[in-house]
Amino acid sequence: MERPQAGSNSFRAALYLALAFGLLKIAVQVLGNVLMQHAGYGIFRDELYFIVCGRNLAWGYVDQPPMVPLLTRMTELVFGVHSLALLRLFTSVAGGLEVMMTGLLAWRLGGARWAQALAMIGIFIAPMSLANFTISTSVLEPFGWMLVVYAMVELTSLAEQGIRSGPLVARWWIVMGVTAGLGLENKWNEFFFLACLLLALIASPQRKVLASKWFAVGFALIVLIAAPNLLWEVHHHWATLTLLHNDQVDGKNVQLPPLHFVWRQIYVQGVLMAPVWMAGIGWLLFGRRAKAYRYLGILYVLYLPLMMALHAKDYYLAAIYPLYFAAGAAAWDGWLHRAWLRRGAVPAYVALHVVGTAVVLPVMWPVMPPAQELAYMARLHIKPPKMENGTTAALPQMFADMLDWKHKANLLADAYWSLPPEERAQAAIYTVNYGDASAVNVYRPDVPVAISGHQNYFFWGPRGHTGAVMIIFGDSYATDAKEFDSVRVYARDKNPWVEPYERGPVLICKGLHGGLQQIWPKVRFWY
Repeated sequence: MERPQAGSNSFRAALYLALAFGLLKIAVQVLGNVLMQHAGYGIFRDELYFIVCGRNLAWGYVDQPPMVPLLTRMTELVFGVHSLALLRLFTSVAGGLEVMMTGLLAWRLGGARWAQALAMIGIFIAPMSLANFTISTSVLEPFGWMLVVYAMVELTSLAEQGIRSGPLVARWWIVMGVTAGLGLENKWNEFFFLACLLLALIASPQRKVLASKWFAVGFALIVLIAAPNLLWEVHHHWATLTLLHNDQVDGKNVQLPPLHFVWRQIYVQGVLMAPVWMAGIGWLLFGRRAKAYRYLGILYVLYLPLMMALHAKDYYLAAIYPLYFAAGAAAWDGWLHRAWLRRGAVPAYVALHVVGTAVVLPVMWPVMPPAQELAYMARLHIKPPKMENGTTAALPQMFADMLDWKHKANLLADAYWSLPPEERAQAAIYTVNYGDASAVNVYRPDVPVAISGHQNYFFWGPRGHTGAVMIIFGDSYATDAKEFDSVRVYARDKNPWVEPYERGPVLICKGLHGGLQQIWPKVRFWY
């Protein structure tokens, strides 16, 4: 059987080329963050929460495993929180590693140097890859998933040669197990990827790779590394599953019909570059040279409908596309034999995509002040699609949630310092949303730690407060007037660019009925 061989250039040459593109990706993302901060944008809502989670390290949280809070804590300790570029440095590095692994996979699947470059450019400027610039559990996924795929490509290649034991086999199963285990400590979405990968292997002739004793070692490593977070979930009564259930029942996320979901895959990966990654899927499923890696095509056939069935957000598939950009470039390398196509048509095709991406970049990166962003989007007749129901800010949600946090923290802190000393001594700052509470905790260390019932803040509890005096944001005056002896409006946040639920009154409330300790179980807000 004919198998795709590694590209004609050496691994060292492929690595150097991949490293060059990876470093360029890092530099571009760092520059982008500098421009965003210069345009007036700051730390994203979830990033503030990650910072606070990092200050409360644990083996798990309601909405995530421990990896990102740990990395965020390390970043904060080294660089602080004043520079977006430095705070998001590990995110930029993760983007560079994603590009590198795409190039190495293209080489490993048989692509020459130009095909390697094509694959890396494709994922470099894919809209979803570009938009993945903030700290999140999604930024580490592509590199981790592609390292798992690379290990499996090596293992299936060895199995095709009749090698099912020995140091090489052991090495790649260990790489796979450690990488997959760490991936599960980053985001549980990887479980579905690994399950589909296993099923795809079983459904293909390459299932023989699983006959190695080292498969059991790799599987054991996954379980061992993921176990701490799994035990945390058991101890906390599967809090993450409760959160996911609430999201589905309450209709938090926009749910797309199947055809629209498929179209969004094309849209978020770049319409002009769709012929590359689509060719990769087709080549892996039907190409003669790709027969040894047919299971990687089956992987997509399993994973895409699974995500649709789970009503996942469209970007939950983003981490899998570097594989298909790599495979597509390798396929093009086998199809385009004429020199003028490789040296003329392909560069022109790539240049068209690069220019188009440059034009729409401000739609993906907030590099202009809000009013200019909206005017620019209006001229292009483009606006990023909504990911969540109920978001109605003029700006895209991602942009709106990078504004106003320091101002909000100052309003709440000023309300605290306006109190007489005897009231300050027992005052609590409470917010409905973790973004507001985290803003106070990050920007105003001179006031008591803000509390909330949102996400993991619920587990951190009321921190000894009784509810005698509370500064509240996120509730209406009418709601709190029923719960307290007295309520007055201290100030209002009227920023027109943020989400409507981030505008409203800062309330000073006194005399909570029933006491905060007693009503705390009722404030849980997992959504």
